[in-house]
Amino acid sequence: MKFLVAGAGLAGLNAAWELVKAGHSVEVFESNDRVGGRCWSETLSNGEVIEHGGEFIDVNDHTIRRLCAEFGLPIVSLGITFDRRWQVDGTIMSSGELAENIRNLTEAAERLVKKQGYRTSLREVAREAYGPDYASLPYCQKLFATTTCDPDKVNGIAIARMFQGHSKGYIEHRGRVMAGNDAVAKEIHRRIGDIVRFNTPIVEITQDDTGVRMTSASGEVFRGDQAVIAVPLPRLQKLIGTVDLPPLMRKAIEGRVMGAAAKLNIVVSGDAPPRGMQAPGAPWWSWSTEANEGYKARGALTVYVGGKATMDTLRLDDGGKYWLEQARRYRTDLNVSDDYILTNWGTNPHTGGAYSMPGLDWEPEQDNVFSQAVGRIAFAGEHTHFASLNGALESGARAAKLLTLI
Repeated sequence: MKFLVAGAGLAGLNAAWELVKAGHSVEVFESNDRVGGRCWSETLSNGEVIEHGGEFIDVNDHTIRRLCAEFGLPIVSLGITFDRRWQVDGTIMSSGELAENIRNLTEAAERLVKKQGYRTSLREVAREAYGPDYASLPYCQKLFATTTCDPDKVNGIAIARMFQGHSKGYIEHRGRVMAGNDAVAKEIHRRIGDIVRFNTPIVEITQDDTGVRMTSASGEVFRGDQAVIAVPLPRLQKLIGTVDLPPLMRKAIEGRVMGAAAKLNIVVSGDAPPRGMQAPGAPWWSWSTEANEGYKARGALTVYVGGKATMDTLRLDDGGKYWLEQARRYRTDLNVSDDYILTNWGTNPHTGGAYSMPGLDWEPEQDNVFSQAVGRIAFAGEHTHFASLNGALESGARAAKLLTLI
C-alpha cells in the first residue's frame, strides 16, 4: 500500500517510520526545509546545544526514551525542576506545596463544572481556586505561561484534569537528548530514506473509495491509498474544509486554541549550579541546566515566555534586546552575555504558534476522538494527543496503527 504523510515533525516522521518498517511505500510532505517541526536544535557560539522548541523529556515519556535507546542517543539530566521554580528571594516550592496547588486547581474545576458546566475558562478556575490575587501567585504565573494561551480562551476544566495526575507522587528527572532533541527526528529521517519532499505545503486533502489525494500549494497532486495528516493545528483547521469528519472530531479541531511562545537562548558563564528561576512578578522564567559532567550549569541560559499578552510586554519586535536586559537583571547568578538567539513561535509561518490547548467548547468526549481513522485518513500531532515531544511521537505511532493494525 502507498501512504501519504502531511508533515515531517515528530508525529509525521514517526508515523512514516512505523509504516516503512511494516513494508509500506510512504511519501512525506513538509512545508519547511528541514525535518523536526517544533523539535529544532542549534548550537550556540560556545558549543552548547540549545532547543528552539520542545525541550523537556519527562521521566514517563517512554516513547521518546525508547527511541533514543534504539538510536543510541544519550539522554542527560537537566538538573532542574520544571514545576517547582526558584524565586528571586531564594525560596522554592516544596513537592507537598505543588501537590496542594494541583489539588486546589482540580477541586475548583470540579466545583465549577457542577455550577456552570464544562464551558469554563482557565482564568475562572484559577480565580475560584486561589481568590482575587491569583494572577500574582507563582503557581498561576507558571500555569499561564505553560499553557501559552489566553486564559480566557482555553478550557480550565480540561487543563486542571490534564495536570491532576501530577499530584500522585512527584518525580523530577527530566532530561534532554545530549546531541539535541532534533537528533531523534534526524535519525528517523535517515532511517526512512529519501522520502520527504521539502518546501511542499499541502493545502487540500480529499478521499474517496479509491484512495486519498493531496494537493500542494504549487498545484501538484499526489495520490495514495491512505494518509496521515500530521500538520500543526492552524494548518489542520484550514485543511479539514474538504474532509468529511464526524461532528465531534470537527468540533475538537475547530475549537482547539493554538498558543504562542518565545525563547531566548543566551551564552552565559559562571560557576552557579543549574537552576530554573521565575522572573520576579511576571509569568515567564529562565533555566540553566546541568553540564554533562554534573553539578554546575552549562554555558547556556534559556529564557521562555508563553502567551501573547506577556510576550507583548517583552517588546520582542526589538529582536530580544529588551528581554535580554530583563533576564540579566534577575539572573545575577550567571554572567549573561549579549550573544543570543531569539525564537518566536508566535510568528513562525510553518507552525502558526507553539503548541495547543483545549478551547472553551471542550467536553470530555473529545479526548479520544483521534483514536479512530476517518475513512482512509488518520490524524497525528500534539493537538491530537498531548502537547509534548513524547505526545507527538505517540500520536504518529497511533495513526500508523489505526490505518494498518500493525
